[in-house]
Amino acid sequence: MLKNITSLTVKIQPFLLLLFMVVGLSACATGGQLNQPKTESKAKLRADEKALIHTQLARGYMEQGQLSTAKDSLTTALRISPNHSDSNYVMALLMSQLKQYREAENYFSRAISADRENSPAAHDFGTFLCQTGQAEKAKKYFDIAVSNPLFRRAELSYMRAGECLADVDSAEAEIYLKKALSINPRLAPALFKLARMKFDARSYLSSRAYIERLLAITEPQPDSLLLAYQIESSLNAAVVAAEYRTKLLTEFPASVEARAIRKADR
Repeated sequence: MLKNITSLTVKIQPFLLLLFMVVGLSACATGGQLNQPKTESKAKLRADEKALIHTQLARGYMEQGQLSTAKDSLTTALRISPNHSDSNYVMALLMSQLKQYREAENYFSRAISADRENSPAAHDFGTFLCQTGQAEKAKKYFDIAVSNPLFRRAELSYMRAGECLADVDSAEAEIYLKKALSINPRLAPALFKLARMKFDARSYLSSRAYIERLLAITEPQPDSLLLAYQIESSLNAAVVAAEYRTKLLTEFPASVEARAIRKADR
């Protein structure tokens, strides 16, 4: 999430002039100690503004596939403002795209250290860690992402955390997936994942409930039809299982799932 920096114009009311004069005299008496932090703050603001411009340019270059030029822009941004959160975040995305995973992890860490409210960075870092086999560490960053009440993709962070933890801690994974569904009950991947997890745990009635919710809001796909067929077969509901099987073989005859059923019939 790239932040827009807005300059504010402050109007000084006449009755405040005396107060500012007193403060100014006090600053002079202390060798300008009050002005120094203000000057440093303005300098940082200008540096962040310049870094943001180069970061936005880098995003555009990345979208166009000009990765080398994007890296140059980000290098410039980080030279201007080394702790600029979004510049570090976009550099992390670029390093990940270039498969320089150690560097990507370092830039992600710097982005979040600079601004814990950079929820997109925390979400993507969690996803990155999950994809690189660091599920427990990933959970921490998904939690950071959703801790920001202004983050509008919290259900996706909960869902990714659940998917990530599914093979590590199924009970905790279920908690995250249910949190995702509490925000968005129509989140199809979360419904499918819970249906699969419940099926694998032999909780067939719960699995049926989730797959039926999924099929009620989405067009049937080969994976959901196969899972529905497997669930109904496990519940000895032969008629319903046959309906799912026929639908899969008729509508998706060339799918991997259809071939798997035909192979099992031989």
